[in-house]
Amino acid sequence: MKQKILIVEDEFIVANDLRIMLEKAGYKVCGIAPSVVKALELIASKEPSWILLDIFLQGDKTGIDLAAQLTGMGIPFIYISANTNQGILEAAKATLPYGFLVKPFREKDLMVMLDIARYRHEQNIKYNQNADSSIHIQIEHILENEGTKSAKLQEFSKLLHPLIPFDFLWISRTVPHTTTKDITLVKESNESFRLISHDELLKETGASARDFKTWNIARIPTNGKSIFNGYDFRRLRMESRWIQHLSDGYKLESALVAEIAKGEETFQIVFFSRLSDVFSKVHTGIINQFCKAFELLIDKALYAPKQDTTSKTAETTAIASPPVQKNISPVPVNDFHGIIGNSPLLHNALKKIETVAPDNTSVLILGESGTGKERIAHTIHKLSPRKNKSFITVNCAALPLTLIESELFGHEKGAFTGANEKRIGKFEQADGGSIFLDEIGELPLEAQVKLLRVLQEKEIERLGGNGTKKVDVRIITATNRNLEKEVAEGRFRLDLYYRLNVFPIELPALRHRKEDIPLLALHFLEKYGKKSSAKVTSISPAALATLQTFNWPGNIRELEHLIERTMLLTDGDVITEIAYPDTNPAAALADDSGSKVKTMEEMERDHILHVLKICKGKIFGAGGAAEMLNIPSTTLNSKIKKLGIKFEFVK
Repeated sequence: MKQKILIVEDEFIVANDLRIMLEKAGYKVCGIAPSVVKALELIASKEPSWILLDIFLQGDKTGIDLAAQLTGMGIPFIYISANTNQGILEAAKATLPYGFLVKPFREKDLMVMLDIARYRHEQNIKYNQNADSSIHIQIEHILENEGTKSAKLQEFSKLLHPLIPFDFLWISRTVPHTTTKDITLVKESNESFRLISHDELLKETGASARDFKTWNIARIPTNGKSIFNGYDFRRLRMESRWIQHLSDGYKLESALVAEIAKGEETFQIVFFSRLSDVFSKVHTGIINQFCKAFELLIDKALYAPKQDTTSKTAETTAIASPPVQKNISPVPVNDFHGIIGNSPLLHNALKKIETVAPDNTSVLILGESGTGKERIAHTIHKLSPRKNKSFITVNCAALPLTLIESELFGHEKGAFTGANEKRIGKFEQADGGSIFLDEIGELPLEAQVKLLRVLQEKEIERLGGNGTKKVDVRIITATNRNLEKEVAEGRFRLDLYYRLNVFPIELPALRHRKEDIPLLALHFLEKYGKKSSAKVTSISPAALATLQTFNWPGNIRELEHLIERTMLLTDGDVITEIAYPDTNPAAALADDSGSKVKTMEEMERDHILHVLKICKGKIFGAGGAAEMLNIPSTTLNSKIKKLGIKFEFVK
C-alpha cells in the first residue's frame, strides 16, 4: 500500500484533479485542505505521510508558514504552485521541500516528482542530514564571527535579499522607544549594501535633528498589518511624517514590517522597496522562518560594542612581531585530503563529504568560482568504493553546443558529417567509476533531457545508435549558478534539478571563512617555495592581517595566485607587504562620472522596460511596444521572458 497524502490546495478543481491522479496511481488521499488552519486539523486527525502544498492559500497564512511547522513535525512535503519567479523559489528552498511542481503539470510529472521526493527523503533519513538550511547556518556564522558591524550587516543583507527583495532596511527599538541605536542600510546601484550613520541619514534626506526627533517619536503605526503596498503604503505615509520623508528621499514605494520581541523590549524591522506591490504573504512567512536570525542580528548589531579604534596600534604591533615561518601554523591545521581550513562552515561541508562519499548517491556541489568544487569532487571519488576506477571530469561550459551529446554519450560511425569512426563518450569512459560534470548550469535543455534519462534509467544511447547501453556511473555535479533562478527563467529542468539535488554540498566563499586565510596563505607559501627559485620562506603577521581585510571575489584561487605573484616580486625571504590589485568589476567598468557601465543585456532590459512604461504595458497592436521597437511581438515576448521582466516592473 502506498503512502497517505494530504492535499493542501485552495482551488477545488486543481485539488480534485490531483486526488484523481494520485488514487489512480495507488496512493491514498486522506483529505483536501484549502487553508493552513484546516490543514493542521487534518494533519492531527489523519496523520498523512506526505503533503502536496500550494503556496498561496485561503486565509492570512501561506504554504511557506505551514512548511516551517511541517519541518518541525518531520512530515515531508512537495510544493505545487503556478508561481516560479526567483523570489518564490528562494523562499521555497529555505523551507527545505522535497520537490517543487509547477502548475499546470501532467500526471507523469507528478509521479516522477513523487518518486524523486521519496528517494530524497529516504536519503535524508539515511544520512540524518541537519534540518537547518545552509542560509540559516551562513547567517549565524556571519553574525557570530569576528568582524565589523558594517561588514556583518552587509553580508546579512546580501544573503537575505534574494528572499526579501528590499532596497532599504531600517531596524529600531520601539519599546522602550529610542533612536540612538537605529540601524539603516540602503542598497546601492552595484547591488551592495551601505550602512548609513544617523548623521548621513539626516544629510541625505535633508532633515534636521529637530525634525527627526519630532517625526520619529513612536513606532510605525502598523495597526496589526505587516504588508504595505499601494494604497496601504500611501496611508502609512500620511500617518507617519518620518516615513513620508524617508520614502521621498529614497524613492520608496512599499514596506514589509516585522516586530521582534526580546524580553520586555520590542524591535521593528522594516524592509522598504522602490517597487510598489512587491511584498506578499510569502514574505511574512519568510520572516517567521528567520525569527531566530533577526534576534541574533539584534544582539550582534544593535547591542554590539563600539568598533575598536585601536586598529592602527594593533597593526603597528603586528609589524613589529617576528615573521610567521612557512612551516609553523598559528592554529592546528585541519588538512582533510588536501582541503585546508578550520572554519565551522567548512567543517559542515567536510562532514557531508564523509557522510555521502561511501554511497552511490548523486551529489551537487554549490559555490562561487574558485571555492574548490573540483577538489571536493575528487575527494568524494577518492573516499568512495569506486576510487580504483575512472574519474572523468567534464567542463560543460567548455563544450561546443554542437558536440555536447557526442562528448557525453558518444556516437556511431557516420552519425553525422565528420563522424569517421565510433567515439566512446565520457559516460562510457566513467563506467564503474565517477563522472564530474562541472558548470552543469551551462548544459542546454536538449542535453538535460538525456542526462535525466541516465540518472533514472542508468543507460545511454550513442548518437546514430540503434540501442541503449547500461552504465554504472556515479554522477557528481557542480555549479556557481543559482539553479533556482535558472529553473524560474526556463533554462534548467525542474525535475533534473531535484534529481541532482539529492545531496547538496555548499562550499562557503572565502570572505565567509576569513579565519582560514592564514592557513591557506602558509600552505601556498610552502607549495610554491618548493616549485620556484624564490627565496621567500615566511610571511609577516602584518601581511597576513592585510590578506584578511580583502573581500576575495575570486576566492581561494585568487588567494593562491596572489601568493605566487607576491613571492616572485618579494626581495628577501619575508613577505611584509601585499599589493592587492583592484579587481572590483563595478569599479573597473565605471565611466568618467563614476557610474557602472552596464552590460548589453542590462541595457536591453532597461530599454525594453522604458518602452513598455511609455506604452503602459501594451505589447502588440497599434501603439504597442513591439511597434515602437520595430520587432515582431513574438520576439518581444521572448525577450521579456528571457530578461525576467514582470508586469509589476512596468507599472
